[in-house]
Amino acid sequence: MKRWPALLLTIPASLALADENDRQGLLSSPVSSASATLTELLAAGPLDSPNAGDDTFVKIRAGGMYVFANGEITSGDEVNGSTNVLDLEDTLGQDTDDFSPIGSVAVAIPVIDLLIEAGYVGSYTFDGSTTESVSFDDDEFTGTVSSSEDLDIYEVNLLYELAEVKFVTVYIGGGVRLIDAHAEITGDVMGTTETHSEDLFLPIPVAAVGANLDLGYNIAIRGQVAGLYLGDYGTIIDAKAELGYDFNRFFGIFVGYRLMSVESREFDLEVDAALQGIYAGAEVRF
Repeated sequence: MKRWPALLLTIPASLALADENDRQGLLSSPVSSASATLTELLAAGPLDSPNAGDDTFVKIRAGGMYVFANGEITSGDEVNGSTNVLDLEDTLGQDTDDFSPIGSVAVAIPVIDLLIEAGYVGSYTFDGSTTESVSFDDDEFTGTVSSSEDLDIYEVNLLYELAEVKFVTVYIGGGVRLIDAHAEITGDVMGTTETHSEDLFLPIPVAAVGANLDLGYNIAIRGQVAGLYLGDYGTIIDAKAELGYDFNRFFGIFVGYRLMSVESREFDLEVDAALQGIYAGAEVRF
């Protein structure tokens, strides 16, 4: 079964084993320092803080994501009264959960507090069959109708540290989500078994805002919301929250939950669907 590379938008895990130079997290014991002025504390951005492992310049993530999908696809008009709005589960009878590897590579530019990231959110396949007559690609399919969707998702992000106050870092940025979809239906068309397919390649720009909460003890909580409305061309909402733990400055692990909702009415294959699920993995930095 074809799996599609997904673009999940991820901010690398970033907390290191505490040492005498580390800033204190929210749950850490306070440490007084006569030499630590307010200016110095505010100047320690997420890309140069000892407690964030951010004196590293390259961050590589690898892991996996288990998703559940829901939604519908449409191609062409209704034929003989058979519905052309095809719900993945209710109409097509598809199994809409799947697992895929995920990963990302990020390059930090500490001088300007900038992070450039390219990510693979995964490749997913959903398939199933139904005895309901359906319309697809301006034809009516009857009998036992089998169908599948293959999705590959990628992301590119440009993130800038807006502010850091005590234990919280806020960042803003933008990027793009790249969605490559292939839908295929096989069934009886006027007495002949036929297979029809439609493809959709949809790059959607996004604006993003997020925050990192440093809890101390090598633990951080991160959240991010990205999205954009572009009318019939496409609308996307991409939100995630995760918990990260670092064993040292160069290696950490993470677990999170992500929701991505996409709608597009502009092309031959119309989509209104959402993917959501749990992801986890490890990160190395150097």
